[in-house]
Amino acid sequence: MRLKLSPYQQPRSVSWCSSSDIASNNYRQMRWWSVVAAAVVVAQVVEGARILMMAVSGNNSHKIFFLSIAEALAERNHTVTYLTGIKTTEHRTNIHEVFLPDVNLFTNFSKLNIFETDMMEIYSDYVARLPKTCVEALASKEVQKLQEEKFDLVMLSVVGMVCFYPLIYKLEVPFIHMTPNDFHSSYSEQSCNPFFSSITPNFLLDLGYPLTFYGRMINALVTVAESNTLSQYMYSRTEEECRKRHLWTEDIPSLAEISVNGSLFITNINEPMNDRIIPFVPTMVNVGGIHCHPAQPLPQDLEEWVAGAGDDGFIFFSLGSNVKESFMPEEHRNALLRVFASLEQRVLWKWDQDTMKDLPPNVRLAKWLPQQDILGDPRLRLFVTHGGRMSIQEAMYHGVPLLGLPVFMDQRYNLREVERIGLGRRLLWEDLTFDTLRQNIFDVMNNRSVKEKVLQRRELMRDQPMPIKQRLSYWVEYVIRHRGAPHLRCPAVIMPWYQLYNVDVWLVVVAVLVLVVAMVSLLTFKLLLALWSFLSSFRKRKQE
Repeated sequence: MRLKLSPYQQPRSVSWCSSSDIASNNYRQMRWWSVVAAAVVVAQVVEGARILMMAVSGNNSHKIFFLSIAEALAERNHTVTYLTGIKTTEHRTNIHEVFLPDVNLFTNFSKLNIFETDMMEIYSDYVARLPKTCVEALASKEVQKLQEEKFDLVMLSVVGMVCFYPLIYKLEVPFIHMTPNDFHSSYSEQSCNPFFSSITPNFLLDLGYPLTFYGRMINALVTVAESNTLSQYMYSRTEEECRKRHLWTEDIPSLAEISVNGSLFITNINEPMNDRIIPFVPTMVNVGGIHCHPAQPLPQDLEEWVAGAGDDGFIFFSLGSNVKESFMPEEHRNALLRVFASLEQRVLWKWDQDTMKDLPPNVRLAKWLPQQDILGDPRLRLFVTHGGRMSIQEAMYHGVPLLGLPVFMDQRYNLREVERIGLGRRLLWEDLTFDTLRQNIFDVMNNRSVKEKVLQRRELMRDQPMPIKQRLSYWVEYVIRHRGAPHLRCPAVIMPWYQLYNVDVWLVVVAVLVLVVAMVSLLTFKLLLALWSFLSSFRKRKQE
């Protein structure tokens, strides 16, 4: 281990002092222990730890999340080996990127016309191809070479990475799960945190909160199906592929057994964004918004263009990094152009091509834009977004009203939440017309209530007990210091579901109640029958 226990955590003898001794030596002791504490902190930072972070499968937004985690740890002087499926050229101190080509299924999304593709079909195809693709990544020489190195901790993405559990087992070090998403039902076993389908809608379903009886029924059925997909299909298929590639030996436990031994589960949850209190066990660490940062000045040419908008300000329109904007249906593009041309505001539009026909003079195109610097500009009036989780967090951090046009996956769910808590509006593409788009733009942009709620959420998001990066670093280092911190793990991990939710208890209670009611009913029936027989006999004797 590179991190040592502080003197406060080491066994030490205890001597008792009188109150007068304490009073006389108080100042000297305070100075002494403050120097020792400072020295311990410095020693921990200087020595650092060797951390292996594995997040091969994921899109660009996912990498922003994982890279923000890596940077937070690198700033603490830890050395991070980052296994990724998205190549970058920028060098970062204390971060060594290992790029695995052709094993990231998310890279195919940007090549698809998402506007005309059934997303459930894409999701099904992703799940079907994942076991084999994951094992190909595990079998690569870059990954196998990692077994020769020494690490103090492994951090593993739960997005398409279940085949890496055998590698973690061989390294014999504590490991931490990470997700760039919300807490989904499929993460319940890996996190050892119960998932309540009565509270949290599945991200694949467009269900409002609070859930109706119908919503809870559908949500519960999908939750069960999703959990079975992970435990029965994904694990079994992956183990089968591992054996085919000779990456599995008999001494290695099953994937399911290894998966529940994670020390922490790091999520991309930010409480002000969810607005629903969800019960979490101590090993759940929420670091949503870890990538958010104060805005920097805009590039000079963009600054001049924004300044030219005057008091009317400007609108920012982006569909994120996974959508090829030029695939947009022509009727939708025309509706957007007509509405933008009718506005007093200028419109900054992220577009994947250099030019666009019929472009109004108040609209500017760009293939790439410094999104957070734009969102932090006080002249921005509205953010028209696809509803990606990272974009919504950035908008909340900078206090910008939202108009959402969800494209795929969890974006409908995200924007339904945005609309529910009053941060903006959601407009589906099938409802997009000149009138609906223009009306929604003005409804959000000129709505005082929306602006007040956005500013309120900004304050909530920034009002943290400690900076998010500091919270992350503390818990990661805590796991290293305490050798996996097994004392934090919830006992739910070793309990069958029927015991965890007391199903067997309630079945017995119901059975006993039914039995008691049945016995009382039978006894009452017999008493009534006996009484009727007595009265009939008495009446008969009286007549005689």
